[in-house]
Amino acid sequence: MAEPKNLAFYVKICRVIFDFAEDAHVSAAQLRGFLGYVFIDDAEFHHHSDKAYHYPLIQYKNVAGSLCVLGLQNYAALLAKKIAAVDVISTPQSTLHVRCKRIRIQIEEIVQKFCYYEFITPWLALNEINYSLFRTLDKRKRRKFLERILVANVLSCLKGLGIHVNFRIKANIYQYKALRVKVHDNLFVGFLLRFRLNILLPDLIGLGKSVSKGYGTIRRVDV
Repeated sequence: MAEPKNLAFYVKICRVIFDFAEDAHVSAAQLRGFLGYVFIDDAEFHHHSDKAYHYPLIQYKNVAGSLCVLGLQNYAALLAKKIAAVDVISTPQSTLHVRCKRIRIQIEEIVQKFCYYEFITPWLALNEINYSLFRTLDKRKRRKFLERILVANVLSCLKGLGIHVNFRIKANIYQYKALRVKVHDNLFVGFLLRFRLNILLPDLIGLGKSVSKGYGTIRRVDV
């Protein structure tokens, strides 16, 4: 019997990048708080719901000082429509007037292909239980442990996008460093790392925990 061909899948993605008249010192979590309040009737924008957790289709980012919002799949066009009316971002500390918004909707292919990535915001990979296990492992086993979690995070992302691939996801971590990250006044261990996957994923998409607040943001890199 012939081997099944590896199929190409597609994700619709809207990237909104804000340019402000004032100097912006707003975190991704603050942006989420404001827009989540503005669009409070849609739980995907604030992720406060009694429903079971699902992969966020609206994600807020602060990338190199630029505030950005991602809308995925059905939320790509919806984000573009809703965000058009936003001309100010308010936080308890400041009010920022939007000078312009760069709104771009693309349909991107997700296919089996070796690609190199890096996390440009801390990856929150560990919960309390697996952090305790992580601490007991030697250096080589820690890397393998993180690779298994990374694969699980990729599969969770794909499931949330409605994509089920017909090949095994593989991850190889080449460099990583741990750092302390404060989320909701709690300290977590996050990671910045470079890694390889055998799948093409969109730039700026999030993996791991708290991706709606901007954590675990990836981008492809050349090696």
